[in-house]
Amino acid sequence: MKSLKSHKPKEDAVYKFIIKKEDEGKPKKVAKIADLNKFLRIYYASVKEIYQY
Repeated sequence: MKSLKSHKPKEDAVYKFIIKKEDEGKPKKVAKIADLNKFLRIYYASVKEIYQY
């Protein structure tokens, strides 16, 4: 998550989500887990889309 925040990626949905959670004032651990969950859901959906038959 640290690298996603420091380098704005092409997939900016996660980046925007990270900034949103920080602006909400969430504790660091809570924000990291929420960001990781969002990232994994997006990644899983993209992989699932690629390997559908």
